[in-house]
Amino acid sequence: MSRWLKHVDDGFIFGWSAGLAAHPKLVEVTEEEAFPERYVKPEQVAQVKKTRAARKIAEPALTTDDIPDGPEYASPELNEDASRGLPE
Repeated sequence: MSRWLKHVDDGFIFGWSAGLAAHPKLVEVTEEEAFPERYVKPEQVAQVKKTRAARKIAEPALTTDDIPDGPEYASPELNEDASRGLPE
């Protein structure tokens, strides 16, 4: 069984060595504490799959068919100002 060291502040995992073990912020942990994903029980996996399947939502409709056209707006003053200086 391998030995592992875990940093107290940030949780980084290191392989055990005498030099690192002397560091005051590194504590020795078991392999199960270092890598909990390796020790997940099949019942837990089944429960997570069941929960995720129940939470599935329908894909949102990403069409623009229901957006109404904006109102037609025409201002004679604005049109006159915008076309000032253009050739006839």
